[in-house]
Amino acid sequence: MEELITNRIAVQFYESQFCSIELPLQVHTYDIDIAHHVNNIVYLRWLEDMRCELFTKLDLLESLIALNYYPVVASCELKYKKQIKLMDRPIGRMFLESSSHGILIFKAEIRIDDKIAFCASQKCVIMDLKNNLMITDNIIKII
Repeated sequence: MEELITNRIAVQFYESQFCSIELPLQVHTYDIDIAHHVNNIVYLRWLEDMRCELFTKLDLLESLIALNYYPVVASCELKYKKQIKLMDRPIGRMFLESSSHGILIFKAEIRIDDKIAFCASQKCVIMDLKNNLMITDNIIKII
């Protein structure tokens, strides 16, 4: 059974190299700061929402947890290009750019009316929950 799960993860992960998601994002009144635009912390929440949606679409999170592995955000680079305000209708996009030595690199952008308002890059690592160590091999080789 475990071999079947690991083979499925490997195939999905391999095919996911060009996988992406697009997600409408909501601006709530509590997201707005004193300057009348979306607070910086909201962008991080949106990145988490998009990354979780991508993992859900690929059905990877459940499979990794079954192997006692878990993805962890190691770093995040954020670039704010344009303010997002209360009545805006942002669209978030995220894709898996690369995977090497256990490091997954995700790219994301948020657009308002087809103009980039925000872009980001996230590095995630795969952790072994048994020994709390990062998996340094290519994820396809491990699974």
